[in-house]
Amino acid sequence: MKTRAPILSLGLLLAIAAPALSQGAPDGTRAPLHYRITQQGSVLRWELPATAHTVRGAVGTYTGTIDAEPSADGGWAIRSRIVVTADSMTTGSRRRDRTMRQKTLETGRFPEIVFESTKIDAELSRFKAGAQLTATVSGDLTIHGKTVPVQFPVDAHVFNDHVVLAGSFPIHWKEFGLDDPSFGVVRVREPMNVAFRLRAVPAP
Repeated sequence: MKTRAPILSLGLLLAIAAPALSQGAPDGTRAPLHYRITQQGSVLRWELPATAHTVRGAVGTYTGTIDAEPSADGGWAIRSRIVVTADSMTTGSRRRDRTMRQKTLETGRFPEIVFESTKIDAELSRFKAGAQLTATVSGDLTIHGKTVPVQFPVDAHVFNDHVVLAGSFPIHWKEFGLDDPSFGVVRVREPMNVAFRLRAVPAP
């Protein structure tokens, strides 16, 4: 259930990557940019403290898009959206996964976890091949029908044909009104920690 937070991260990260992947056409004009996150080369995992041990999970299926439009002031209007398939998250225990999907996340009613970026605080002029920088990403994360604003730092590594976004951040599942995800005698506690390493590439 905690995996929803990771999804948000993806969206925020992608938003940062857009201007980094292209500096415009040879004639100086700037065309709209379109990118997508690829699961190949990406990792999205989470950890949740629990009685006697730590519950570790991973996100199995997710998609992400980034659309950037050049603005008159020389900047970019960036929109990113990341969608995670809620029932694709696994923890290594079928019984625990069933409880997470049916009781906590109620994936039948809320099949997707969605993140949409709202703001990126970074020196976008530095986004070019070979650059490494840290940005602060803000956005809205929707889990189980409830939307909560989130913010966290993202390290961006820019290459000629892709961008790698990495980082980690805490998630407090009670903010989303989720039922206690404890399983049997195993009691969990907040926060859940999400770690990611995402690869974003230009989209057709």
